[in-house]
Amino acid sequence: MRRIFIILFLFVIILISGYGIYYYWDKQKSLDAWSLVPENTFLVYENNNLVSAWNSIQENPIWKDLQNIEYFKSLKENFEALDSLSGKSGILDEVFRNNHLLIGMSIISNDDFDFVFYQSLKNTEQIEIIKRIESKFEEFKKSERIFNNNTIYELKNKDHGRTFSYVLLRGNFVGSFSPVLVEDVIRNIEKDEENFQESIVEVFKIANFQDDLGNLYINFARLDKIVKIFTKSNQSILFKILSQFSEGAFLDLFLDGDDLYLNGFTFPQDSISFLNTYSNQKGGDVTLENYFPSKTAVVLHERFDNPEAFQDEKIKFWSNIDAEYPRKRNLLAEQYETDFRKFHQFMAGENAQVILNSNQNLEESKKLIFIKMNDKNEGLNKFNKLSEEAAKLQQDTLYYEYYAENEIRELRINEFPFHLLGKNFKGFSHSFFTTIDDNMIISNDIQSLKELILDIETENTWGKSIKENQFIESTLQESNLNIFINLPQTWSLLLNNLNEKWRKNFTENEYPIKNFDMLAFQFSHENERYYSNIEVLHSNNKVNNEMKYFDQVMDVVMDAPIISKPHVVKNHNTGLFETLVQDSAYNLHLISNNGDVLWSEPLEAPIIGQVFQIDYYQNNKLQYAFATTEKVYLLDRNGIALEYFPKVIGDEKIENQYFNVIDYDKSKTYRLLIAKENGDIYLTSKYGDNLGDWKPLKMNDKIAARPEHIRIRSKDFMVVLQENGMVKVMSRNGEMKPNFPIDINDRLSNNLFFEVGNNFESSYLVTITDGGALVKISFTGKIEEKEQLYMPNKETLFKIVKNASERGYLLARQDLNRVSLLKPSGEMMFEKDYINQDEMKIQYYELTPNKEIIAITDKKQAFTYLYTSEGNLINQQPIESIDEIAMIYYNKNNEVHVYKCHENTFSILKFKI
Repeated sequence: MRRIFIILFLFVIILISGYGIYYYWDKQKSLDAWSLVPENTFLVYENNNLVSAWNSIQENPIWKDLQNIEYFKSLKENFEALDSLSGKSGILDEVFRNNHLLIGMSIISNDDFDFVFYQSLKNTEQIEIIKRIESKFEEFKKSERIFNNNTIYELKNKDHGRTFSYVLLRGNFVGSFSPVLVEDVIRNIEKDEENFQESIVEVFKIANFQDDLGNLYINFARLDKIVKIFTKSNQSILFKILSQFSEGAFLDLFLDGDDLYLNGFTFPQDSISFLNTYSNQKGGDVTLENYFPSKTAVVLHERFDNPEAFQDEKIKFWSNIDAEYPRKRNLLAEQYETDFRKFHQFMAGENAQVILNSNQNLEESKKLIFIKMNDKNEGLNKFNKLSEEAAKLQQDTLYYEYYAENEIRELRINEFPFHLLGKNFKGFSHSFFTTIDDNMIISNDIQSLKELILDIETENTWGKSIKENQFIESTLQESNLNIFINLPQTWSLLLNNLNEKWRKNFTENEYPIKNFDMLAFQFSHENERYYSNIEVLHSNNKVNNEMKYFDQVMDVVMDAPIISKPHVVKNHNTGLFETLVQDSAYNLHLISNNGDVLWSEPLEAPIIGQVFQIDYYQNNKLQYAFATTEKVYLLDRNGIALEYFPKVIGDEKIENQYFNVIDYDKSKTYRLLIAKENGDIYLTSKYGDNLGDWKPLKMNDKIAARPEHIRIRSKDFMVVLQENGMVKVMSRNGEMKPNFPIDINDRLSNNLFFEVGNNFESSYLVTITDGGALVKISFTGKIEEKEQLYMPNKETLFKIVKNASERGYLLARQDLNRVSLLKPSGEMMFEKDYINQDEMKIQYYELTPNKEIIAITDKKQAFTYLYTSEGNLINQQPIESIDEIAMIYYNKNNEVHVYKCHENTFSILKFKI
């Protein structure tokens, strides 16, 4: 971007370089500036009143944010200096008003592009102005050379040596920092080759200049080549779509507060065009937003009213691109005795492909496909029959399981969506499907499908998020093709697909690039062309760390000191948050969201671990399940114990060490797990009755972490880490799995995380030994990785710090009084020093993809420090807290509530991020 504006800065300086300019200006046959723009230009920005446009963006929030990037900061300084040197009397306005200023973008190498500046020369009255400005600059060395009988003038900066080249051609100024682009303009005009305007001639038939920030003209034939500049791998399917997307587009630019809009028309090619697959199809609004999970990065959304004709057009397009595509598709249909056209009959005219937040490349990323059905039973029947036929032909059993009352099946046909919906639905080496409401949902990752089911149940979706929902509602409502991008969610995916040069550039300017929060690209069929809308929502996505203090929401003073962390729970009647705390007399208190103590219940010992909320009676009313060192409790929301509880599990002389609630398939058929201090493990029904061989299952040594359950391909695994280094993986009835136990040959602590894939081989448990080895073990019983982390001294402590949703983690290393936070890859995030050398409590909150907070609690000092992911301290003073905090994020007002306990007082603080 800096190049564009340096050109603007130099333009008035170099417009004349001697008295010969008049000759080129007045004597040669003049051409319109558009005639000079070569066909190989990707896009052209047009402005008829540069100074007016410049003045209008000065106070815009987007522009103010962009000045954090050095390129844009330099632009502002250069333009203001130019205005100052011209006398600040409107002279620049006279130069640019009602005069075509064109800036063209073209490729100059495999990984770079540059700009060409075109300006029609109006009259000789500007000479004195130029001379006055030019005389102020001495840092440029002037030279000239001849190219194809045209004089190219060059200005070389004496400081950094960079050269700006320009030519006066047919009454126009043409300049660029890349000489090859200036030469390209000369060659193009002398050979009388097709120019940019002629290559997208339909666009210019309707283009007109309005009183806005300018116009943008796009040549889609060059789009794939531009994308290749930035990427490190050949995304062949993507590039084929881009190269044949359409012919060209004309867009007007507008700024409205924090939003940027581009509106206009896109014209499909006469022959092959991806956009033409939506011709003769009626568009519509988005109705699937309640099913897009919050970690959605990209959405490709389609609306149509004739599914069979629409799919025929898509197959026709891909057949023209790849002659083998229809043959392979027909062979697959014959092999499985199926007719793809019959699948299209149950479609209701709305499809979407969702790419989820990940750091993988585009084809390997986790994806979801949504197909809205007009006949759910017929659609499900066709999918079920095909899945059964596929399993039969492969001489395998049909894989299915029930999860939260949803049946999930595997369709064992490689790249099935690719054949059903088109080659842009690629990346499905595995296909798992289920139905939710009237939607068929397909995923290439079974865990993502399970997480989606839970996200919909907990309303953790775009439709329930104020930001995403309002953004979709603000966009074009009657479109055929929508592409929505959540840039913060896309960030990891984007960086992973950029080449080294552009990855470095984007990383250095993470903010404010990330602040272009949500992007929409929309196309709606209208009279052989497509009305086009591009909308950019701009937000401040960097966590605010400049506050001096937090606002107080409430304080509740108890009679005795509080000894527990705050356990935030939900009121099933109101949906509001409430808090459980325990005092030194072992009384448990429930505190409402307005600070009332709703009830107090005496316990006999301190609570261990987490308080779980369960739907014990399966009636959408929630109860509290927890354990003390002596008993297991189940209380209703009024603090009244459920029948059979409290209950002593196992030998009452041996203290409870860990407590867990297990729901194998999210059917609310709960199991209670209690691990004793001596290593005995009990598994009971929700009534507290001992089950199977877990009464107890003896581990014969102390347990290092809370025993966990994980389900992979309908198989249940019970995972136990022991302090002596043994890793035990068992079935739900307590039988040891093949190749387990595994001896790590090092001591283990409370460090366990699961990476779940589509099979046992690609699913792992992750742990860190006390000696600093990061170990990854597959569920086939094989140690896949064992990497020694840097360990400064023998007292170094390591920790896996899971985020609040337990879907991601960080690594923590404590060396005496120094705490270091690392990404799972081992990349350092930040490190801090403290007065105390005791082990710190570390929590990780991923409030949104771009707003992460790390809380570090020094229990000895009773302080909690809040940091951004860059290590910036959010509050100037630490929070007084005797234990870990709790944190709730409200995206409606971009506000965080911090729940904390100190001495006798429970408090809620709040701050904006």
